[in-house]
Amino acid sequence: MTSLPWPFLGAAGAAVFAAITTEVLPVSLLPQISRTFGSSESVGGLLVFAYAVVVAVTCIPLTALSMRWSRRRVLAVALAGLSLSSIGFALAGRYEVALAARFVGGLAHAAFFSVVFAATAAAVPPQLVGRAVAVISAGNALGVALGIPVGTAVGAVVGWRWVFGFVGLALALLAVIVSVVMPATPPPAHQGHEPVLTAVRGRAILRVGALVALLMLGHYTAYTYVSVLMADAGLGPLALSAALFGYGVAGVAGVLVAAATADRHLTGTLRTAGVLVVVALLGLWALGASPLVGAAALVVWGLGFGALPTVVQTLALRSAPTAPDAGSAVVNSAFNVGIAGGALVGAQLLATWGSRGVALTAGLLVAGSVLTLFGARPPGQRAHAET
Repeated sequence: MTSLPWPFLGAAGAAVFAAITTEVLPVSLLPQISRTFGSSESVGGLLVFAYAVVVAVTCIPLTALSMRWSRRRVLAVALAGLSLSSIGFALAGRYEVALAARFVGGLAHAAFFSVVFAATAAAVPPQLVGRAVAVISAGNALGVALGIPVGTAVGAVVGWRWVFGFVGLALALLAVIVSVVMPATPPPAHQGHEPVLTAVRGRAILRVGALVALLMLGHYTAYTYVSVLMADAGLGPLALSAALFGYGVAGVAGVLVAAATADRHLTGTLRTAGVLVVVALLGLWALGASPLVGAAALVVWGLGFGALPTVVQTLALRSAPTAPDAGSAVVNSAFNVGIAGGALVGAQLLATWGSRGVALTAGLLVAGSVLTLFGARPPGQRAHAET
């Protein structure tokens, strides 16, 4: 039985953990950051919105430009860029400098997440791609379950700058580790891979991108304002912290389920995960006035969403077998379109219809994406019949 390349997968998973932590931490530390720069929280929120927009816009062209570099070099440079961004953000004396640091981070994030999953797929046999991607995706789930809560707690005690400084140093160390443990391979352009800008116009990969964008739009329409949804359900600050921890733990469980099922039952896993998210969101809409229902819905939501990064990345890799970097870049872009769009849509809904309107609309958006998985064969599955 072929074993997985654990040193590389462990280092890459740790890098994903650190990258997700530095990306999302400004959301939970926004009040402290805004006070530091003397800005409103809405202006401070641009630090998150701008990051997502930069990633969405640049990940495909950056991936195309990097095809003549080895993936090991791209990952090392991208992690160094994330490190520079996080440390620069920690040292910023003015809001404009902080925004510039986040811009650099968005560029580095775009390059890193567009390549790390393709590099993972290249390091294992085809029948183990789903399991290997799940190992990397565990870094995402653990970032939500542990990285964000711990970073928020430490930031409240010692200040937000120290948290970003520490994460920046960790990313610098991981850049060195990844460059040492990652298997050496020629640049994708030297392996006969289809050019990225050609591959991203393929029908299958465009369908995956549209599916992911709609899924993430629905998810982030609600998740961006999850604290408001839970407060309206009657959860106080301590109960909210516990519920969010439950969401994170359930997300880790979702990754484990995806690891066990994605290689052989990819579409079924994707359908089930999407249905769980729909049930949770519509449950919040219909019954969200109860603290118990709110907490339970959040855990179900975490279980479903925790599986999604693994399955959509695996689906994208299968949809572009001659250009795996293109598949990862499209998913990366679609994810961040959902993050940025969800923040805007959710804000408008919250002001107009309140938290229940947010939950209902988000649930319907995710339901729409899930419905596309029934009937016609999903993209990328032609050569991977399911049992």
